[in-house]
Amino acid sequence: MPAQNLPDMERLTSQPSPALVPGTSKSLEALLPFASFFNMLVEFVALLLAGFLSDGLYHWIVYQEPPSELWLLNGVSAATIFVLMQASSAKYSISFILTRTPAQSHLVRDWMITFSIVLAFSFLSQYTIDQSRGAYIVFGILGLSTIFLIRKLTSLVFERAVRNAQLITRNIVLVGTRTEIQRYYTNERLWEKGIRVAASLTINPDLTSNPNDKSTPCDLWINHNQLQISLPSLDGVTSYLRQVPVDDIVLALPWANVSAIQNILDKISSLPCAIYLAPDLALDYLKSSIGGQNTLTNALMDPQSGLTGIRIARRPLTPLARLAKRSFDIVAAALGLLFLSPLLVLIAVLIRLESPGSPIFFQKRHGFNERPFYIIKFRSMVQDTSTNFTQTRQNDARITKIGAFIRRTNLDELPQLINVLLGSMSLVGPRPHALAHNDAFMTKIAHYANRHHVKPGITGWAQVNGWRGAATEQDQMAARVEHDLQYINNWSFSLDLKILFFTFFSKKAFTNAF
Repeated sequence: MPAQNLPDMERLTSQPSPALVPGTSKSLEALLPFASFFNMLVEFVALLLAGFLSDGLYHWIVYQEPPSELWLLNGVSAATIFVLMQASSAKYSISFILTRTPAQSHLVRDWMITFSIVLAFSFLSQYTIDQSRGAYIVFGILGLSTIFLIRKLTSLVFERAVRNAQLITRNIVLVGTRTEIQRYYTNERLWEKGIRVAASLTINPDLTSNPNDKSTPCDLWINHNQLQISLPSLDGVTSYLRQVPVDDIVLALPWANVSAIQNILDKISSLPCAIYLAPDLALDYLKSSIGGQNTLTNALMDPQSGLTGIRIARRPLTPLARLAKRSFDIVAAALGLLFLSPLLVLIAVLIRLESPGSPIFFQKRHGFNERPFYIIKFRSMVQDTSTNFTQTRQNDARITKIGAFIRRTNLDELPQLINVLLGSMSLVGPRPHALAHNDAFMTKIAHYANRHHVKPGITGWAQVNGWRGAATEQDQMAARVEHDLQYINNWSFSLDLKILFFTFFSKKAFTNAF
């Protein structure tokens, strides 16, 4: 019996405000790199132990002598090569282990390659003269047996954790007609992979028959609090899904309904999720027509997520990349605050001496996934009690003397190191715009909302290319958004370091600073 049932679609409630929808518990996806690393470490140590036992047992039984001095070199070499080969193809991911337990041919292949490399190295370096060939043979057999044993035990541990609802690898949203959602959920046996359906969006079949009808109603089921929301159209669904921690979205719709799929993609593409197109029902015959092999599922299986389907949109950063970026942010921001604290105090004092009011001010902005947060900045203008937003202009009379200096040198942004430590911002990313700008340009510039697929940054690719300061015209904002999307779609750790370097040493980074 599945550990998780699909929601009862007949249960309806009144339509609440998106802000009142409690979110589900956070998925463990951010912790998965640690689990994968632990798997790697266990297998590395096990292979090292297998190298010692094979060498020691052989020499003790055959020659009644202690192990040779080469067991450590062979064990470390074999363990390193094998673990790196498996890790490079995501074989240590929990989703892969849960999904591909019966298929162990890759273990035999990679171990044979590893063993061949160790033998070749030993032969070329003439180490085989000092070690018996029998010890190598025992190591080859014992090493492979150890790999099978460790992988089986790991699989059993994870499977037990999934059955007891102690392990959730991903939170997903299923989108489609009720029949298609039920078929995908049942066929793919998501509960066995630790994949939880955090929400499901049931599309009225009329949408698939008449995709041009934008007013077709749909039902959104939020699994955590057993709440179903009836929506008059797809227009409001994004606001609700932002309240639910979601890793992936699966579109369970017939591939022939191109217009319906495109209509849904237009509504949900602004969410920072991977999007999959589930296998078409018409292709189900391939699962049993070729010798009973499930070749279609194997071909469409994503080893990282454990989901079956064509991935038509990926998450901007992998869990490992997010971990690396966040670790760097914490270390760099903490060191920055520590070493720059005298400068921060000096600037605060000078601001307070020149004009009354707090030297720090907080302004509400949208961060990752359009979640609101308060950005922290040094006050560079005279204190204004008005709640209306007014874009800063060149030679703005509100800017103080010290304010003009810290704006020109970007020192007014330094308090945002606190935002970085708190996790609402990153050192590098798209600059968070004022809410008035978001409201003004969200519907005018294509893919504007995709800026929120990553955390906002203190500096960014647009800023070091001269697109900073006031953006009153649509073409100016469009250029800034274009650079932001270039950064998101081409992120790498080296790109972050490059942007940080240009922030300090590029003239373009100080363009339009006023």
